[in-house]
Amino acid sequence: MTELVRRIRPHTKRNGSFYLLLGAGGLLLIALVHGQTELMPWPVRLCLSSFCLITMALGVGKLIEPETSLEITPDKIHYIHIRGRWTLTWDDIVRYDVPTVQYGAKRQPLAFLGIRLRHYDAFLQQLSPRLAVHLLHQQRALMTQAIRSEMPAHRQYTDYFEVPDYFVSETGKRYSGVLATFAVRMQLMRELLGYDLYIPQNAFDRPLSDFVAHLKALQQTRNQYL
Repeated sequence: MTELVRRIRPHTKRNGSFYLLLGAGGLLLIALVHGQTELMPWPVRLCLSSFCLITMALGVGKLIEPETSLEITPDKIHYIHIRGRWTLTWDDIVRYDVPTVQYGAKRQPLAFLGIRLRHYDAFLQQLSPRLAVHLLHQQRALMTQAIRSEMPAHRQYTDYFEVPDYFVSETGKRYSGVLATFAVRMQLMRELLGYDLYIPQNAFDRPLSDFVAHLKALQQTRNQYL
């Protein structure tokens, strides 16, 4: 089965070593001219040092991200993140595509892959609270954009960001805490954009439209490997 796994390397992994070396090289250069105020006044030195440290932190952040963001097999899709992971079977998925919002007279694609689930339970029971919190923060701006586009007359957004006490799935299972919050968020995002889960564009190794076509090709040919 190993040869049937398609591994997707995230765009966020690119240039990690470059940023780390750039920042380290900059700090080394600053150290070499230390004390030579005429070459580099201390305000300039301070600004450049801060820039180098930020660049190094960016490089380290890229390097510690998982090498693979998605693993696709004939029966499952695995999403892998530094804060956790989730798995969906192909049967869990109703549809997937690039969601759009109304922008003027046209529909504008968003920088996410949207996935609509058949049922919530299989997903919620495996979702770690740590990853759920990250995804909620990551999608906050997306939800605001969707509300402004799809409900332009709506002016009160606070009801969309209230934390629920609990959530009851279609099977009657009760969830609380951050999982309940995430489940309610999935319902709201389905209402607004038609999908439950959203994977950002930088998790992929190619443009979103190309990845959707690639995913559909894998789905269409998967039965010959089962």
